[in-house]
Amino acid sequence: MAQTQAGEKAFDQTQPYRIYRADFFSGRIPPRWRPLAKDIGDIIQTEKTERLIFGHFHPYNSLADKFKLPFYVFVHGTDITQVKNSWWQKRMLKRVYSNSLCRKFIANSDYLAEEITRITGDKTKIEVVYPGIDYEALNKPDKDFAGKKKLLGLDDNDVIMLSMCRLEPEKNLETIIKMMPELLSVAPQLKYIIVGGGSQEEKLKNLAQQLGLKYNVIFAGEAANIPEAKAFYLQLAHIYITASLKPEGFGISYLEAAATKTAVIASKFGGSREAVVGGVTGILVDPQIEREIRLAIITIATDRELWRRLAEAGQKRAQEFDWKKQIEKIKIILDS
Repeated sequence: MAQTQAGEKAFDQTQPYRIYRADFFSGRIPPRWRPLAKDIGDIIQTEKTERLIFGHFHPYNSLADKFKLPFYVFVHGTDITQVKNSWWQKRMLKRVYSNSLCRKFIANSDYLAEEITRITGDKTKIEVVYPGIDYEALNKPDKDFAGKKKLLGLDDNDVIMLSMCRLEPEKNLETIIKMMPELLSVAPQLKYIIVGGGSQEEKLKNLAQQLGLKYNVIFAGEAANIPEAKAFYLQLAHIYITASLKPEGFGISYLEAAATKTAVIASKFGGSREAVVGGVTGILVDPQIEREIRLAIITIATDRELWRRLAEAGQKRAQEFDWKKQIEKIKIILDS
């Protein structure tokens, strides 16, 4: 079952499986997710369900106790890291985890597994399976690659740096834009492409304009969250950077970039240090230290041999994270 959202019918009709949808928070009084129990119960009865799988941790996971079915919880990032700052969410997580019907918490990184262990005081139910990528789709040639590249005002001499993310303060894009004038004095062919939307979009655009970076910082808008839509930008880039101020649960975008032979710069904290092997597939930096970010960009942008070595190693490693392989690991856990 999935949350109701715009465009759901067009998506659901193209899937090879039945999708049930409901408003997860339709209740009038807290907790607003309690009415979800009826929707889950109806599906269990219709489909003869034998086990439940929750796509992320949320207090509504506790509804599983009502149906007396074994259940599994997948966790990804903020669904766990935000729990640390809320006593009642910690309590709910412990309650869900300690439930005798809870079989496994499946975390997308060792970092998240450690966070769960700190909260629950136990690691016996935790398994780690890294997110997967669609390696083939990410590397599928775009029929109009050259035309799209020209439309962005780019040519073959440009060194292209890319960020593809939500344009929010924690992504630290403002810091990178502010250092662009200095970066250009060392690497004049550098172009910075930003793909995404968010609360900081106008602020970042205004900053780029104020710094005279109209032709060097290019805002490409949002791309659909599917490999085919991301592929053009990832294949275009030489460097992928998101030095997030908040630790990432894992950082699947780093692997997607690596799959297309792109060197990566990422934060050395959180799960991103598992997605990126420092000095091998990219460079890990302290996001709070601007000189580290600046040096990493300059180093890769000006050293062609280093770029090639990082990019080739990253692409080779990314093949190990193809969804076909990751799904087999998940099947083993669910069937055990």
